[in-house]
Amino acid sequence: MKKFIYLIILLFISIYSNAQSSEILFEKGNQAYNNKQYEKALKNYLQVNNKKDISADLYYNIGNTYFRINDYANAILYYERGILLKPNDDNLNTNLKVAKARLKSDVYIMPNFFLVDWWNNISNLFIPSTWTIVSIILLLISSIIFIYYYFSFNNKKIFFYSFILLSILFVVSCFAGFTRQDLIQSKDYAIVFSETTMGKDSPDENSTDKIKIVKGQKIKIVDKSSNWIKIKTEDGKEAWIENKNIVII
Repeated sequence: MKKFIYLIILLFISIYSNAQSSEILFEKGNQAYNNKQYEKALKNYLQVNNKKDISADLYYNIGNTYFRINDYANAILYYERGILLKPNDDNLNTNLKVAKARLKSDVYIMPNFFLVDWWNNISNLFIPSTWTIVSIILLLISSIIFIYYYFSFNNKKIFFYSFILLSILFVVSCFAGFTRQDLIQSKDYAIVFSETTMGKDSPDENSTDKIKIVKGQKIKIVDKSSNWIKIKTEDGKEAWIENKNIVII
């Protein structure tokens, strides 16, 4: 029993020390950034990132630091990672647009179908854990309303329609939570990191060049074949490239 308690204490001390270490590194990174020591700032931020102590703020700062040293591909990568955690953050979205404007080629972004944007806006309201809490609360309330409806002799119509509405909201919240979680865990989107990549007509080095893809461009992975991936650009074009040229967001 004493050994078990000792191990628990050591675990808490380790967790606390790791948190303190990450905070210190983050603050050192901020100080170096404010002093325009961008390489030093980046080193500290990436150490925090390597500890898996990630956050949208950390990704934002890493993106800003890469931007300052003119590494726009990495800046875009970390802004995109930050947006996965905080989709509606104005700073992340604004800086991402600025970084994309520095690429060597303008990329037309094909708009989504309005219902897709509508659903994404709903699912982005909360993080997955919050959607789980919302779903549980809605389930409990709808269950209580159903009990009132079943045993009540008055206002049965009000209880019935309230139960139906809450049940619909419960289903919506569940699917919104799943959508948000899938987006965060998705490995379908990446940033191209080779200076100039020629998208091929098929997964073969000798196949016909189809499209030109610039460093820093965001792509969606739609298929895989050995060391090749079929990608879809933001303007809707598809081609094959070698997977060594990308970094997953």
